[in-house]
Amino acid sequence: MCASALTGTDLDHGLDEFLPTTVSDSEFGVAIRRCHDATRFEDVDALPTGEAAKAAHREWKKKLVLWKRKALEMTGCKNLEELYEDARYSSSTRTKDVYVFLNNSRDKPTEFSSIPSIFPDYREFIVEQPASDEMLGQAARAALDAGVRNAQRPPRVRRGSK
Repeated sequence: MCASALTGTDLDHGLDEFLPTTVSDSEFGVAIRRCHDATRFEDVDALPTGEAAKAAHREWKKKLVLWKRKALEMTGCKNLEELYEDARYSSSTRTKDVYVFLNNSRDKPTEFSSIPSIFPDYREFIVEQPASDEMLGQAARAALDAGVRNAQRPPRVRRGSK
């Protein structure tokens, strides 16, 4: 199963699609493009602070519970561990010139984090715009295939040691 989603817990515009892994590259690319087209920008200066930020965080936690329920309902999974079993993750960014897909790491059974470029497993998959839906789907699959769980930092080399 492939999930195409916006980051966050916006139940109306957030996690929208779970696709079977058998979906074509073109169909996958269409879903990726649809998610990027739905991206909304936030004014960082307008974000709440102080007590308002705490209240907003409490609301976010309530939405997260609903999001989890919706994700399980959409996928037919019993719990998040089942949903994320054998999961791979890739993040993507779109600019006016390129789509960029990055492989990422799973720190906990149900959480992912990015692999910084200092890690040896870090990879970027870049597709110049305009790109066909098929090209987007292929790049996303390649990033998913390159996904690395729990990447480890390269060993530190101390001065004077070989």
